[in-house]
Amino acid sequence: MNRKQAAIQSSCVKVFFFILIACAATTHMLAANRTAIFLTQANFDDDKKPAKKERPFKNQNAVRIFPDAIKKAVHVVARPGNKKEIDFLVFDVSGNMVLNYKMKAGERKTISDLKRGSYMYHVFAEDEYLMTGKIVFK
Repeated sequence: MNRKQAAIQSSCVKVFFFILIACAATTHMLAANRTAIFLTQANFDDDKKPAKKERPFKNQNAVRIFPDAIKKAVHVVARPGNKKEIDFLVFDVSGNMVLNYKMKAGERKTISDLKRGSYMYHVFAEDEYLMTGKIVFK
């Protein structure tokens, strides 16, 4: 075999491996795409099932919130019947957390240092969601 034939054979082997790698990569991408399509279709199939009734939370009133017009503040009182320590979180309109309190049963907090506007609060006990609501400072 001379040099010219060896060079041609070498380039044919390189082209063969290039085609093999390209086919393998395409097959892998198609398989991943089929999985994504299957997952998307599975999510739409879930919409056909009847909706479950929402259950009320076990402890709907984990905290009591009431305004103080004279001090321009809001009082938050954890219910005395709470067995677990609760997390009281306050978020602004853009979703940024502005306050975070850990409260024991019967504990009271006064919120007065927030700017004018609307805020959302969420109450959790460990990892259990208890309630949510809205606070407006005027």
